[in-house]
Amino acid sequence: MEGHSGDIGVSDSELVDAVLRDLAEAADRWEAILAQAATITYSVDMGDLQAVANSDGKLVDLALHPSISGYSHHELADRLNLAFEALRDEAQADYNARYGGTLQ
Repeated sequence: MEGHSGDIGVSDSELVDAVLRDLAEAADRWEAILAQAATITYSVDMGDLQAVANSDGKLVDLALHPSISGYSHHELADRLNLAFEALRDEAQADYNARYGGTLQ
């Protein structure tokens, strides 16, 4: 049984198959984009600490130099906040280069 699509020589099942193919191709493209995004990391090396975050903003590595043990709580917090700010700036610059606009 053919519907309106029969007027142009395409059966309903052919139309459904074409739409399903398009959806599968789009899903494959999104899967590839997400897989690539999962490999993106941002890093900062401040000498006394190194930090790495993934594209989701999760801190995946933090290395502290032994000299950091002489820092007060506030000094350490300030250094960590500077590192996190640098990671955010790097992620924002990457986002701007890839997609334009600002991160939400």
